[in-house]
Amino acid sequence: MKNRIREIFPHYEVEPILKGWSTDSKYLLIRGDEKYTLRVSERKSLQKQKDEFQIISSIKPMDQVIRPVSYGVLDENHTYILYSYVEGEDLKDVVGTLDPVLQYDVGIQAGILLTAIHEVEKADREEVRVRYNRRITDKIRAYRTCPVKHAKLSEYIPYVEEHRHLLEERPTVLLHGDYHLGNMILKDQSVHIIDFNRYDFGDPYEEFDRMTMNSSLSPQFSKGLLYGYFKGFPPMEFWRLLKLYALTNALGSISWALKYSPESMDFVHDMIDQTLGDYADKSSPIPRWYRKLIGWQE
Repeated sequence: MKNRIREIFPHYEVEPILKGWSTDSKYLLIRGDEKYTLRVSERKSLQKQKDEFQIISSIKPMDQVIRPVSYGVLDENHTYILYSYVEGEDLKDVVGTLDPVLQYDVGIQAGILLTAIHEVEKADREEVRVRYNRRITDKIRAYRTCPVKHAKLSEYIPYVEEHRHLLEERPTVLLHGDYHLGNMILKDQSVHIIDFNRYDFGDPYEEFDRMTMNSSLSPQFSKGLLYGYFKGFPPMEFWRLLKLYALTNALGSISWALKYSPESMDFVHDMIDQTLGDYADKSSPIPRWYRKLIGWQE
């Protein structure tokens, strides 16, 4: 693989990038001061790489969001897409060491950047109501037939079933698809967004379905993310939909981990525990981490 990469990108040093859960292989290409991220896929056709290149390129240019540079065929079994590279620290690893005010500030930055990503619309995509209802059905079925269960997750299926109506008339925008601290880089106190491998189109509020991965590490960052995105307090409509999306994501996470990342099963169960803890008060759509942060009276 590395020899073929060197043939296509001569004069570049090629170093594997081992972080992340993607099934793609990732490499850092280095030539002097130039650095790029190369993502190689065995699953994606050239057309899919072209689609990603064109769609992500349609985000308005910003220094804090990586840009696709090129795409192509690596060999008869692999395609690739080349992205700009950001040098810095993984925000997930350092956010807890930052002053709480800076945690909130970088959250604000991440929220503002997300609004720019969501400016890309796709009117001809399948309705959110149709697409996500199908996803709910698939994830509930996958959870019920999965050999691994969570002790309390089944108790929350009725909420998901009873709130499908919230999906009516939701807008369709470009989604990063995996928008959490693990896909953010901190450089000179600025947040940079990486890894569009799971991009999709859907309801903008669906983008927050992995909020537990943020709030478990930094409630202040999470608050800033929301306030930067909404330019103030999130509306109640958001909280109701977030609960639906977060629980649906939890329902699908165990079967996903069994198939793609069995070694992450403990982490997945921990995230489910925290998600269900946030919604232990089944009468409220407001998660516990946020109520606690703003001094909400129980």
